[in-house]
Amino acid sequence: MSIYHQAILFYNKKSGQSDSDRQIKTIEEHFKKEGIAIKIVDIPGFSGDIPTIINQGIKDGVDLFIAAGGDGTVALVGNSLVGTGTPLGILPIGTGNLLAKELKIPHQFGEALNVITSPDSERIKIDTINLQDHHYLLNVSVGISPKVMANTPSEEKQRLGVFAYIYHFIQQLLGVKLEKFQLEYDHHHETYSASEILITNGRLMGIEPLEWSEDIALNDGLLDIFIIRAANFFDILKILVSVFTKTKHRNPIIKSRRFQEYCRIETQSPLKVQADGDPVGKTPIEVHVKPNALSIVVPNQEGKKTQSVKENQ
Repeated sequence: MSIYHQAILFYNKKSGQSDSDRQIKTIEEHFKKEGIAIKIVDIPGFSGDIPTIINQGIKDGVDLFIAAGGDGTVALVGNSLVGTGTPLGILPIGTGNLLAKELKIPHQFGEALNVITSPDSERIKIDTINLQDHHYLLNVSVGISPKVMANTPSEEKQRLGVFAYIYHFIQQLLGVKLEKFQLEYDHHHETYSASEILITNGRLMGIEPLEWSEDIALNDGLLDIFIIRAANFFDILKILVSVFTKTKHRNPIIKSRRFQEYCRIETQSPLKVQADGDPVGKTPIEVHVKPNALSIVVPNQEGKKTQSVKENQ
């Protein structure tokens, strides 16, 4: 029997390539079998009401919230749960699902449901990225990737999955140019000419098996900065080779830094910014680290190597 009694699930019908009616029916049947009262809220229709729904739910005794969607949906729900101690379950039905992959949450729908309600599952705490009074979970970037995110329609993501991003990424490469960035982090000041600055909380890049670095963890109280100077298509190929061969730190096209307090990015002219796959405005920006801020339900890690912090249940 599950340790939870009441749950609210936020379901994003625009995420991924899923059959929403079938999945919602499966969800209802699963939670009824587990003896957990559940309320399903459709988003993005009620996305603006998420904080109110979560706050009222906690007052009413809801002890589990669930995000069914992609990374943007998870960040949207997780933002309102930061600091509450109430856990977040993840049903990865979006395009990328990087956070679910990072946390070893199964992509198969039924298995992910079982992880959420199983008494054997764990709750861990992860860091969050605070930007403009909003908490993001995976990354924030300025440069090529925000243009790709902004130019990739939801319909293409549903139809083509991650290949929709790849298609628009290649389009952006045709007109890529270097920008001047003023970077300040933990009282260090540096200037770079680059095509992209990425602040990341996790290892995964979005295309398996590519990942940024093995020493990046979701709960180490640190965020990593990657300054990428890719002026042409051949530079992109060099980056991919260095990622595959685990030699990123010896690649002059990529520079890395790390901070535990804040990072500020300024540009000569305003550039688009993305966070967890969604456009969030333009530069300048200032990002802060919020250590161990969000509790998430994950598969049992017993006997597996993990850098996650287990939460006392």
